[in-house]
Amino acid sequence: MADRQAVQLRTKMLGAALRQARTAAGRTLKETAAMIGVSSAVLSSYETGRRGISLPELELLGYHLGTPLSHILHPSRGDSRKKSDVNPAVMISLRQHYIGAMIRSRREEVDMSLRDLSRLTGIPSGRLSRYEQGEQPIPLAELELIAAALNRKLSDFQDARGPIGEWMATEEAFQAFLRLPAELRAFIQSPNSEPYLRMAQRLSELPVEKVRTIGEGFLEITL
Repeated sequence: MADRQAVQLRTKMLGAALRQARTAAGRTLKETAAMIGVSSAVLSSYETGRRGISLPELELLGYHLGTPLSHILHPSRGDSRKKSDVNPAVMISLRQHYIGAMIRSRREEVDMSLRDLSRLTGIPSGRLSRYEQGEQPIPLAELELIAAALNRKLSDFQDARGPIGEWMATEEAFQAFLRLPAELRAFIQSPNSEPYLRMAQRLSELPVEKVRTIGEGFLEITL
């Protein structure tokens, strides 16, 4: 059975990261709570670790604060860019149902009963059933346990569609760009480099044997 103390510790760590992301963006508890459609008291319980935030709520909060999910899990400073209006109740409800459906589909795929999943995660079967039906938000720490039991990663359940998913992908791509050496960033930013970048893209799509043949051809020319 999973260690419930580990879940409690993870929940408190996430809460501290949430508070850091909110304060870094210069947002009050009240206005941040409104962004994800909960009360200040509920958000406060998330930040203190007394209650676990769900993945859809965390995604939406990061979206509004300008902080990618990975930066909340591993705190870093976000920005406070204004986002387009998103109905939090509808968005979170849809995501909860989608995540629940993903859990059920994967559980059935590996021929695992609710009782088996309960035994592996320490989460009661009745609660797991409500999670799968999208009737109850899944605290992120528990979703991590479920994902591990189903041999899946948390990222498999993250939003990959819609405005939040597109924004998260853009942010992650930008962060990857910033991690490149300075000389590579300068090369990529140069308009003269576009033909070379497009060639590299086409080469990356070719089969390995084809790329090897092209490389051998270049060697013959240069030798």
